[in-house]
Amino acid sequence: MFKQRRYFCQSITFYQREQYLNKVMKDCEDCFKQLDQHGKSIKRETKDMFIKFTQGKLQEQKKLLETDSVGVFSMVLDIVENLIHDKPLMTYILTTIEAIISDNQRLLKQFMRALTPQILPKLKQFLFLEGYDPMAYEAAAKIATMIIAEEGGNDAKEWVILFLGGIGNKLKIADFMIMPICVHFLKHETLAIQFIKSGGIRIITNLLSKYSTDLQIAYYTILALWLLSFTTESISLFSDPTIGLIKLIIESVQKISREKILRVSFACFRNLVDASPQCIELMVDNGLIKVVDLLLKGNLKDQDLIDDIKYVGEILEKNMKILTSFEKYVKELNAQNLTWSPVHTEKFWKENVKKFEENDFLLIRKLAELLKSNNNQNVAVACYDLGEFCRFHPFGKVVLEQLNAKQEIMRQARNDDQQIRENALLSLQKIMLHNWQV
Repeated sequence: MFKQRRYFCQSITFYQREQYLNKVMKDCEDCFKQLDQHGKSIKRETKDMFIKFTQGKLQEQKKLLETDSVGVFSMVLDIVENLIHDKPLMTYILTTIEAIISDNQRLLKQFMRALTPQILPKLKQFLFLEGYDPMAYEAAAKIATMIIAEEGGNDAKEWVILFLGGIGNKLKIADFMIMPICVHFLKHETLAIQFIKSGGIRIITNLLSKYSTDLQIAYYTILALWLLSFTTESISLFSDPTIGLIKLIIESVQKISREKILRVSFACFRNLVDASPQCIELMVDNGLIKVVDLLLKGNLKDQDLIDDIKYVGEILEKNMKILTSFEKYVKELNAQNLTWSPVHTEKFWKENVKKFEENDFLLIRKLAELLKSNNNQNVAVACYDLGEFCRFHPFGKVVLEQLNAKQEIMRQARNDDQQIRENALLSLQKIMLHNWQV
């Protein structure tokens, strides 16, 4: 009988949890008997509606929701308020409701009209109880988030802070469920901004780094990034190579070439190429043009996806010649804003070291000046680059000694900042061992 409860079985909380699903289905076989044992704890109408709803096949359940959604949702509230101690029953009820309101926006609105504000305090309280199935906690968190995000206001901002702060701590939410919950914040600009302020980007980078080949987690995480890309406050984060959001998306596309991943990824890229030249640079640097070429030679069916890929590819091609690596390096150096981008690598210095001879080594002089910068990252990158210059230029050691750069690097080797100290010591090794193979 319970195998016919399609809403229950289709809850996202059962993703890759077949064993849990079978266990909960078995536990719920006794739900009808348990309802009778609860006696006067719940209303007679609740028992009748529970039996009527759970015995129906999917189409009968949908019809009942169309004709008497208030009755169905009142049954839910009565059970949540009075039978919260019944663990198998709570798992069944919460995962069923999660599936219903996720499947139908109209039913979410009806659910909110019928039960808000009574249901929210109960759901929040439930999240901090002990001993329930993980799916019950996750369904409760998702239901609460969907309601709160729709309502908006300061309570919604506070919920974003509470939810993100509770991940990995008090809230019992599996990694694969974090983003399916968070995407409901990100549909609203004020909550998306709060998500960023509350450390949401760190959670995203951790998930994409750890689960880059997991279809479900990668999809919802990149979906979250696409929603964020509509928010002006997010653009500086996408364009920051030290955070690496664009790189992570490209890596996921390369590892999981499924169309659902491609759709959200290129929808995100399309927003970013229209918003930021820095994002275009990062896409070029991380090899997105090659990815575009391979995809367009493939057998894609979705015309909207093909259009997005072509649009992004055309913009990258137009900027490819403009964004040579040496020009990007000069731009960073003149802005006195060195970052760990692809222009600070062995490959770059090997290919471009002779260009630094121009104007009596003017760029090397500017680089040496950054050794005294107040910006720790500038100092660390400058140490690294000067070491690479010395390594690959036949007179690099002489040039650095003439500029007193070697002495300044020696001073930075005693810096309290670990990143500066490590790069200064590495640079000194290259200067001392100037017979490295060029």
